[in-house]
Amino acid sequence: MRPQTAIFDCLYGGPASGKSESIARLIEHVYRTTGKTARVCVGDGSAMSYYALLEAGVVELCEYNMLDWPRTVLHNLAKGAWPVEGRWVFPGQTDAATGWTNDMSTVGVWVLEGLTVAGDYLMGHARGGLADLAANGQKVGQDSPIRFVDGVLDPKTGKLAEGPGTATGGNSPAHYGVAQRLLAEAANESKLLPVDYVLWTAHEGSNDPEKDMNRELVVAPAMPGRAMTGQIQKLFGNTLHLVSVPKRVKTQDSHTGKTTDDLDLEYRLYTRDHFSATGSVTTRFKACTRSADDREVPQFFVAETPGTALLQYYQTLARLRQERADRIRQSVQHA
Repeated sequence: MRPQTAIFDCLYGGPASGKSESIARLIEHVYRTTGKTARVCVGDGSAMSYYALLEAGVVELCEYNMLDWPRTVLHNLAKGAWPVEGRWVFPGQTDAATGWTNDMSTVGVWVLEGLTVAGDYLMGHARGGLADLAANGQKVGQDSPIRFVDGVLDPKTGKLAEGPGTATGGNSPAHYGVAQRLLAEAANESKLLPVDYVLWTAHEGSNDPEKDMNRELVVAPAMPGRAMTGQIQKLFGNTLHLVSVPKRVKTQDSHTGKTTDDLDLEYRLYTRDHFSATGSVTTRFKACTRSADDREVPQFFVAETPGTALLQYYQTLARLRQERADRIRQSVQHA
């Protein structure tokens, strides 16, 4: 059996909350301290956060939403396979054409950005996506609520008379459950990758409080639909919520020399359930830390720039685990 990864966490937050930059800083730290590189799987504009690391040879980047067959792509990536010129190279294999070997022993961090984007990929019109299947008449659950073709149909025959014939499909209710299960399976598979960190990201999403046992509105990692929002974090070790928060700072006008109060941002990484950082709403934001006693871990870590709080968090957990292990050993020795 493959060794289970040491850290298997989910980071979520809104746009510009610092998720990707936090991971990029962690990747750089791991590379500087261990020499190990990172594999990053990206489905949106967050790829830009990794370009410097890519140029430095620290990151291998896969923009997966450009590939056909979403289910196969996500499950292959979760197993550690990597696309090389259109071919999948699994761990331990060497690509015959290029000579590239998929050596996972050199990889310290594996990242999939993220649950929400991958859900859209599964649900969409990439070849083999659920909307694509519906557009081409392949039924998954109920009939698609939307299906049309670019072009003019002959009213007598119903066949395409003019136009490209590009088909567009919609998502039936069953598609959401299928996509949720496929994402959960991929996440579970990735837990067994033999690396130090496996990190998934997600955008913020809310549940349907009318269908929630506690009738409570919560914000959590977003999945296709709303049924799994607030539930998916059960798959991961720690779930961290990243948010940018306004703060007042003193600034000096360069012309008049007067000091004024301005608004700036600080970046917070929340380690457990919390409410709005500004106190404006009472919605619960989900997060949890399983690696240590909640009383020992700050409710949130603060950084002036996005990125440093995540590294502080993992360094704190490592210290607390070591202290707890030392206490256990000492108690056994003195028993």
